[in-house]
Amino acid sequence: MPDFQSDDTPLLIATTIDCSDLDLMTRFWSKLLGVEGAIHDQFGFLDHAPGRNVTIWLQQVPEGRSGKNRVHLDFAVPDLDATLRRIEELGGSVGDQHEWRGHVWRTCSDPEGNVFDVMQAQPPADTNGGS
Repeated sequence: MPDFQSDDTPLLIATTIDCSDLDLMTRFWSKLLGVEGAIHDQFGFLDHAPGRNVTIWLQQVPEGRSGKNRVHLDFAVPDLDATLRRIEELGGSVGDQHEWRGHVWRTCSDPEGNVFDVMQAQPPADTNGGS
């Protein structure tokens, strides 16, 4: 049973992305994240990867996406350039680069235009006071 803080505190179990082409989107996200995906009825479920606290689900809906995402996913990766190439190889697209306080990320889109950000992971802080 999930560990709730209290009876009235929701526990985030997944992020669901609405989509039109469930097969395409399940393939894109499962390959990008390196997990297995399975389709059941109008839902695509990605396996929960070790070290990740939230998984992604996909839901086929009749209407197309309209307007800007109001919520988006953020990912950190050890090699930003390699991940950006992979996103494009899988049918996604890479958009603008952003920087804030030394953090660099790119805004990307999946094959249906859903926006997500990919950030260059920062090296661990030196806790030993230098080398």
